[in-house]
Amino acid sequence: MSAKRLLFLVTFCFAFTLSVSAQISEFKATFVKAQQNNQEVAVTLSDGNTFSGFVVSVDEESAGVKTKDGVFNFQYDRIKEVRIVDPTDKTSRWYQNPASNKLFLTQSGRMLKKGSGYYQNTYIFISSFTYAIFQNLSLNAGFSTLPGLGIENQFYTLGAKLGVDVSSSFSVSGTFRHYQFPDFGESANTMYGAVTFTKNELDITGGVGIGLSNESNSDPIFILGGQLRVSERIALLSENLIYPDGSGEVYPLGSFGIRILSPKGAIDLGFFAGEDIGAFIPFASFAIKF
Repeated sequence: MSAKRLLFLVTFCFAFTLSVSAQISEFKATFVKAQQNNQEVAVTLSDGNTFSGFVVSVDEESAGVKTKDGVFNFQYDRIKEVRIVDPTDKTSRWYQNPASNKLFLTQSGRMLKKGSGYYQNTYIFISSFTYAIFQNLSLNAGFSTLPGLGIENQFYTLGAKLGVDVSSSFSVSGTFRHYQFPDFGESANTMYGAVTFTKNELDITGGVGIGLSNESNSDPIFILGGQLRVSERIALLSENLIYPDGSGEVYPLGSFGIRILSPKGAIDLGFFAGEDIGAFIPFASFAIKF
């Protein structure tokens, strides 16, 4: 092994150890605070299972929580998240929305947590993978598997999303994606910026995007959408696009549907409709977190 590779490996391991240690310290501090104030906690493990109860013990490697099924000792290295339950707010018991970072088709202003990602499948034949390498940066890669076409004729995409939480209520992001169409020997790019306002279980997103190609650029596309979580497992979803044609005419495209949530993923079911389309277009997609 060369000296450069050895240095990189040591640096990576050291950074990873610091990250894990900081997370464990955060978990322990939350358990200690909950025990001191006699507050209920909700503990989500790495496998997605969530338990709630009152803290009865805290040590260097684990915390004991008394749940309705008895006392469990949770090892810090098996924990994904710990949060204190607000007895006046039933939503504080809910698991986190695994798809708060996106609408049906476009991205919201919210970001994935560092080290998390998901696989998404749309219309069966379009797949993509998204992974957050940092809290403020996630990468995306996708491809099609359209029947009847060889591998060399499928399209693929590569992209990146940068974002930041301006406050607890406002998040801003910018997304760039490259699309390659080998069958036509062409490519295109899109740039999209989004701002999301969050209030309790409601997210409202506004954005604007443009398409870029070798020959010309598109007019700006304006997007207004939202997501309202009405229960732990169900959210209502809408995404509405406006396409100006440069001559004063606009072409709206609206959508509405539901998002079925679980700790490990989400299923989107809905439809798109527009005056220039003259029909309802069904939409189906699912995402699995990893």
